[in-house]
Amino acid sequence: MISDIYAVYVKGYRTRSQDVEEGICQVLAHMWLSSKLILGSNVASSSTSTSTVLKRGTGSQYEKKLGEFFKHQIESDISHVYGDGCRAGQQAVHKYGLPSTLNHIQMTGCFPP
Repeated sequence: MISDIYAVYVKGYRTRSQDVEEGICQVLAHMWLSSKLILGSNVASSSTSTSTVLKRGTGSQYEKKLGEFFKHQIESDISHVYGDGCRAGQQAVHKYGLPSTLNHIQMTGCFPP
């Protein structure tokens, strides 16, 4: 997933509108949070290294609740740029998949219809 984020900014992507740029970032953030919560990994701890978390494979209840809170914030954002952009991005990813959506953004600067 980090390589997907890198690709959006480095590999010749066209100029995007702010809602497309921030929307796809929110989609990727939501996907990352979801994967961490499903795996039971540490979502947000500055005191625990990533390697320790991956070895341990569990996060605290606090970290899980914090992850759910951030997911909810992404899902319920009412702003045009972040909220609407994320919802349009999620719809595109659900319909076409992440690689195809990113390819379409790269070619057109917009989400696929």
